Amino acid sequence: MTDTAIKLEHALASLDPSYVDIQDDSALHAGHAGNTGGGHYTITIVSDLFEGLSIIKRHRLVYDAAKTLLEREIHALSINAKAPGEFNRNK
Repeated sequence: MTDTAIKLEHALASLDPSYVDIQDDSALHAGHAGNTGGGHYTITIVSDLFEGLSIIKRHRLVYDAAKTLLEREIHALSINAKAPGEFNRNK
């Protein structure tokens, strides 16, 4: 796990997740137009805090938790935010 992924995991801990998976997709996007630096990540996060919230509100919570990293170290973040009843780890 990269330093940025570790920092991201720590930032997301504020959402009290029951599950977090962070995938570093940076190598897939190296050199593409518009990327002026920073990594690309895909996260799956499961938290009770997402219960009853729209996708937009769930993403806002994630963006708020990772705000500093998004300003400095992360170029793109793909988010799969689920409430516990919506998540099946075996899918």
